[in-house]
Parts: sequence; structure tokens; C-alpha cells
Amino acid sequence: MNKLLFCLSFILISTSVWAETLTVPPHSVVRLMVSNREPNVIAVMNDRIVEANSAAGKLADKKATDSGALIFTTEETTPFSLYIETEKGFGFTVNAIPAKKSQGINISVMNTEAKADASAEDWEKTSDSYSQFITRTFMAAMNDNIPTGFVKNGRVNVNWQDAALNSFRFRNGVSFQGKNIRLLRVNIENKTTQPIQLNERVFWVPQTMAIAFNPTVNTLRPHEQVTLFLLIKEKPE
Repeated sequence: MNKLLFCLSFILISTSVWAETLTVPPHSVVRLMVSNREPNVIAVMNDRIVEANSAAGKLADKKATDSGALIFTTEETTPFSLYIETEKGFGFTVNAIPAKKSQGINISVMNTEAKADASAEDWEKTSDSYSQFITRTFMAAMNDNIPTGFVKNGRVNVNWQDAALNSFRFRNGVSFQGKNIRLLRVNIENKTTQPIQLNERVFWVPQTMAIAFNPTVNTLRPHEQVTLFLLIKEKPE
């Protein structure tokens, strides 16, 4: 496989440009409509793209940014495949559908199986007690600070109890992977016509370590929302 050229040409990509986020399992195929007029950008969260390969002549140019994102152009008019691999070994295939778009794609890929950094284990071991660990982890998450070493991934699916599914609507789930735990943040809304008393046991799933709500409320009125934080114990790697 040809290595990417780690240099920038005339293409300048601003970090403030909005990017669409896609959740992608390893070794899967993603169908994307790309521009054959303007540069296209693909990045992988918490990782760097090091390989990008397609059949000869399909890409007019390909380069990498300092942050490890892929910039490529194509003049093709028919679909083609682009295989992408990252520094951490995450690989997937893009089924590219060229179109005469005035703006190239800007895609941020989230690996569903992204692993925590080594420093995540330090976070899990440095608390003086179990309760302190739970408190500092929830406090970090509530202040929009990802615990040290944790990485964002797409593992947001949870087998909620029927009691939870019947009464609440779950939205905007985000998962952060630690060494031996997973932190889930999700907005919940009372979808019934009656006030509901919040009960942690309703949201309990296998291997749950702790649950917290932000803001801390006892009752949720119809259509009101709170953020649910869930710590789930996972098997050691």
C-alpha cells in the first residue's frame, strides 16, 4: 500500500468548517457521495489516516493534514472504492459516488470499537475510593470534560428496560470508552402526558456501576428533558 504524502498543497481546510459525523464499524463499507469538482475531506476521530488506496487513476490527488485527515480529489464520473486504514489499525472502505457538487464532503468518522488510551487506566486507579472514582468521573462528564484517556466511540446502543422505553424518549447518545468501563451520556425526555418520578432502577442495565442525572431532579414533567449519565463495567482486555 502506498503511504500518504504528509504534506499540504494549495488546499487549506479550516478546522472551523462543520463536519458530518458517521459511526462506522471496523471493516465495513460506507457509501458516500463525493465531489468530482472540489476537494473532499475524511477524518477519523482520535486517530490518523495513514493509508488511502484506490484503483489506479481514480484519485487525482490525495494528501494528509497535520492532524491526520485525508484530503482527496477525483475527476471520476462513475463509482469507485477507496480503502482507508488508520494508525491504530482501524480500516473501512468508502464506496464513493462521484457527483458534480460545488462543495466537497467533510466527514468525521467515529470508530465504534475505538479503544481507550493507556492513560485511561490511570484515571480508573487514582481515586482513593470507589465512590470518589464515580463522583469525579460524573463531574468531569457533566462539565463537558472527557475523563483522561477515554475516547469517544459509537457504542450508544443499550438494551433499555421496557419500563424506560415506554415512558422516555432517548436522544443524542454519546459513548466514551475507558480501559474497563464505558461512560454513556444520553438525553431522556418524558414522552407521556403525566409527570414521572425519576427512578435509577428504571435505567439499570447489566453491568451498571452508577447512574446520575443532570440537572438533579426528582420528577420529569411531560416533554421535559434531563441528561442521563451511565457508567457500565466492561470485561478487562
